[in-house]
Amino acid sequence: MTNAVSTKRLMGELRRMEREPPAFVQLSACDGLDSWMLSIAGAETTLYAGELFSLQFRFPATYPFEAPEVVFVGNVPVHPHIYSNGHICLSILYSQWSPALTVETICLSILSMLSSCERKEPPIGDSAYVRTATVSPKDTMWRFDGAVLPKGFFPRLYILAVLVLSAAFIIAESYILHLTKQSHREALASQWRVPGIQQAVSTSMDTYVMYNVLFILAQVYVIFLCMEALAHKDIVQAIVVVVFYFVCLAFSVTRHVSFYVYPSVAARLFTRNSNMYLMQATVVASYVLALASLTVLSNKLRKEVGWNVFKRLGADMGLHRAYMWRQGLMMLLRVDIYFIGSFLVQMSALVLKVDAPETWLQVTVFIPFCVVIVVGGFYALHGEHRRLMMCISTCLFLSIGYFIFKIYRVCRPEILNKPEDPYADSRPFFMITVVVCMLLVMATCVASIMCIRNFDAGLKEAIAYDRMRARHMRMYAADKEASDELAQLVPDPDTTTRGRFTLD
Repeated sequence: MTNAVSTKRLMGELRRMEREPPAFVQLSACDGLDSWMLSIAGAETTLYAGELFSLQFRFPATYPFEAPEVVFVGNVPVHPHIYSNGHICLSILYSQWSPALTVETICLSILSMLSSCERKEPPIGDSAYVRTATVSPKDTMWRFDGAVLPKGFFPRLYILAVLVLSAAFIIAESYILHLTKQSHREALASQWRVPGIQQAVSTSMDTYVMYNVLFILAQVYVIFLCMEALAHKDIVQAIVVVVFYFVCLAFSVTRHVSFYVYPSVAARLFTRNSNMYLMQATVVASYVLALASLTVLSNKLRKEVGWNVFKRLGADMGLHRAYMWRQGLMMLLRVDIYFIGSFLVQMSALVLKVDAPETWLQVTVFIPFCVVIVVGGFYALHGEHRRLMMCISTCLFLSIGYFIFKIYRVCRPEILNKPEDPYADSRPFFMITVVVCMLLVMATCVASIMCIRNFDAGLKEAIAYDRMRARHMRMYAADKEASDELAQLVPDPDTTTRGRFTLD
């Protein structure tokens, strides 16, 4: 017999399932409010397409504060997490149940579990479990953490691969930086005696050195992102490394072309340097291989990340979309920090002069504007401040005009191929930076607008509840460990031998 709260909740869910059932799910029978039968069909383009299954829901009197009993009956799907007696190994049905979950979200979670299956096979130890299983799966002690190695294998492999690759690229770029400075010193000592040419070569060398340093800082920033992703168990953030490596590949190809295909006066220092040629070619090939391997690993992570979101947020499709846009905007803001900072460094170190008005305009207006936009974006996203995010989106949209203006300034005809051209050696690199910054700003603007549309959808509350549940689980684990240690110190009166002088 259900109580008043449970009755009201079940009646509302029953009406919703009758009127607007989710895709591939249909209410087939209802024996009062305590027992439901639902039919669930395999989604198209999955292993279970065209197959029909039956789910039995039994609701306790304390629902929704206690999870319902959900099992497959009749035709049971062959799945690594579904036993042949119909019991389902799904954490939200047991230890990770939340009153915010509904019949619809449970069905969507099970449907997602079926859709993400890559091979039809029974669970490990299925026959042994069926022989010893209790009538209700809720009486089973499920082990969700660490039960399957691939759950944490690919994320760790991905981050380990990124760390190894980034360390290798830092070493390679450091050696290229050493070769650049060595070639410059040898050239100044043996040739290029004309003072004007020496000054031009020194200016070009400063450009090459600065871009080498930016290459190294990019790899350091990638390591920082991966370590932060590992600390917060946020694998979505680690996938942003692919974007970094793609841009680094474009920079390395551009550097190789400017050194050996269309060399400038200063770049001719390296035309006969076989070590420099070999190192640059190796870096380009390494970026191509790194992109290919990380793309494969990212595809492996895609389904696992989506499944973790379903388990944590209850498989509500609205919350799922809001969460993905939120994570996307956070990734874009982190990428913006490096590339906009790189743009500002290039402008300040290579182009701007102290007596130029544009220098003071950048120092007093553009740099503070970028800092406020990035910090305000993180603040508005975490607090779901709609007006602040709308203001940031408007500023991002207007800043696209600034980058278009910079493209015109870099490529205007009156400075091309002139002795006083400030972008003589840095133009290809600078153009890549400006274009990447403009594309990132456009993507950030779109992501911020989509986040605004998903504000007040319950995502902030769901994330707060998930963090509170994780904190309580850690506190429970710590208390249990402490109690276990105390139990080992306190002797058991039934097993303790009596002392020699103990009185009866």
